[in-house]
Amino acid sequence: MNTNRTVNRTPRCQAIPWIVLGLVLAAFGCADLSLEESLEAEYSVGKGDSTKQEESPGLEPLLPDFDPSTCSYDKEDPFEPRARFTKGPWIGECLDTKTRRPVKVLGAPDEFSNVLELANVFHDHGYWYATIPVEEVQEVYFQLEYFPAAVPAGHTQIRLTFNKPVNLRGQSQWNYGKEVAIYNLVMSIEAVPRLGDKYDLVKGMQDHFGLAYRVTSLAARYDSMITQQGHHVEQWPLELTEREKAELLVAYAYESEALGLKDTYHTLFRNCTNELIKAIDAVVEYTVGENIKKFLTKITEFYPNAIRAALIARGLLPLDQSTDWYPLEEDPTFH
Repeated sequence: MNTNRTVNRTPRCQAIPWIVLGLVLAAFGCADLSLEESLEAEYSVGKGDSTKQEESPGLEPLLPDFDPSTCSYDKEDPFEPRARFTKGPWIGECLDTKTRRPVKVLGAPDEFSNVLELANVFHDHGYWYATIPVEEVQEVYFQLEYFPAAVPAGHTQIRLTFNKPVNLRGQSQWNYGKEVAIYNLVMSIEAVPRLGDKYDLVKGMQDHFGLAYRVTSLAARYDSMITQQGHHVEQWPLELTEREKAELLVAYAYESEALGLKDTYHTLFRNCTNELIKAIDAVVEYTVGENIKKFLTKITEFYPNAIRAALIARGLLPLDQSTDWYPLEEDPTFH
């Protein structure tokens, strides 16, 4: 991997206002189990991908029924988790992995190849095998999805754009053998409910949900966040080196595979935001000063709407908002 290019991060000596803001905005964590349905995703082609729905007549009858005896939607899928709760009030009951599951690493970059091979990448109503050129990551955006609520809430995730296509090959029964090329992926850490359950902040502190490190197409998340719910999604380009860009998804994928669905989600301590920060910290090299400020802004890491303070402290964002990209709903590179 190319490690020659460095990033001159902007000095962060003026991060105090954001630190204070983080201390003030102490509230509940992610509202990250959205109204995402099983038919959530979009078909994508082209450099910016596309949010135009693929015509899939008769798709609904082709989606397999859930089998509670095996916790399975798709018995032909070799990488379906078929997982049950191992702790909390639902021990022994099935986790609903129809749209949320961890990835499986099938192949990793080495001295001969820069390709990451994954199973369980979610796109266009199903799961796909993905061939990902990790050294072709163009930009990494931290995304904040706002939820309309009396107490400000949100969901955080990371978007990766690529100079060369990510090639998908159908893994689910209905899409088996299909091939699609896309240019945007999302790393999204989410609560996984039992069948028929819905997200709740209080239940989120009582081991009611599993925790999945997902990888999806951006089109799938766009459909859920914007098309279905009309949410506002901010995008902040992170100041990462070429090495950090290349290694971010690889490290995240291995963590996703290692954790599987063994851990439970927690509204404050294992949510969409602080788990995502852990993924970033696993690959980014910080200065001594950044490590000190990282410690001082620790309180902001559980709350999506205050996470900007933690990113500024780490030297990943400038103090002002001058580098913010278009909101996703207005993004001219994704249409």
